[in-house]
Amino acid sequence: MKREITDTIRDIDEREWSTLVGNDHIERSHAWYRTVEDSGMRKMHYVVVKEKGKVQAAACCYPLTEKMYIEMPFLEVRSPLGTSLAFFSQIPEHTDTLMKGLEEICRKEQAKGILIFDLRKEEFTAIRRQVKGFIDFQEQDNTYIDLNFTDFDDYLNSLDEESWRSARMTLNRAKRWKIKTVCTNEFSTWKAVAQRLQKYTCEYHNDYKWLLTEQFYEALEKNVKENAELLLFFKDDIPILFAVSLNTPDSSLYKFMGSDSDYRKYQAYFLLYYEGIKRAIERGQKRIYYGPTTYEFKGKIGCKREELFGLAKMANPVLHLGLKSYLTVSRLSGKKF
Repeated sequence: MKREITDTIRDIDEREWSTLVGNDHIERSHAWYRTVEDSGMRKMHYVVVKEKGKVQAAACCYPLTEKMYIEMPFLEVRSPLGTSLAFFSQIPEHTDTLMKGLEEICRKEQAKGILIFDLRKEEFTAIRRQVKGFIDFQEQDNTYIDLNFTDFDDYLNSLDEESWRSARMTLNRAKRWKIKTVCTNEFSTWKAVAQRLQKYTCEYHNDYKWLLTEQFYEALEKNVKENAELLLFFKDDIPILFAVSLNTPDSSLYKFMGSDSDYRKYQAYFLLYYEGIKRAIERGQKRIYYGPTTYEFKGKIGCKREELFGLAKMANPVLHLGLKSYLTVSRLSGKKF
């Protein structure tokens, strides 16, 4: 068994990576990691375990500052610019080797601890049994809809009467207001528009952690063009809202939304969800993901919630006790990471 550490996914054979992580999530793919690296938005590190020269386990991580009691630098183990698992190990021996590699990177980056994010229940249960000294915490729930519908009208008819009426009103208003929809994978063409719209949203929330650069859109078109789309909404040829979708044959994931608040009355935010569902049904996809937050509205349109969990460990024992206290208080107050 051999452990290797590298700063680029290009040092890892793409076929071996795909065999390890599967093909069900674009955010776990070799192409997605290349996109993030080419964008320069995260400083990437990878730990790989090989046996007989073949990749058997791997973890992806990057340094990022998180605010708890105070702002603190961590090594985050998660899909970069994503919300998906980035720790792949089946047996305790591989897990232990990966953890030693992560601890080495943590010291190199002078991070205060390691955070493992975006574990679904079964992934969380498996990894938790194999790591030592970590504190568990619960993240905000993911949301999804299983698309067991013959067409979009069949989906609408599955809603309760109030939700059906609300959806119809939104769709009818969009027709009266002549809201236009454009779906494209020519990301370079629309990169400035998308960044401007997302910046409005980041300014509103005073959070720029996920603000994508124009270079990111160029990298997305270069690496993931066949599996990604930009969905844009226009009023009188003025772009008022956008989102990125990542697609596999079976699922669609929407993320990185941005909107112009001056055009909020046109309800493009709600149209985005209905248009995403319609397109996914037409493609024959079985599930659509809409991420965390805005749970009340998402519940009305048929979204279910999926629990996500994380694991945390500080390098310093005193800081580790402080983190444990913070997470305990957060759990008791109902706050999720």
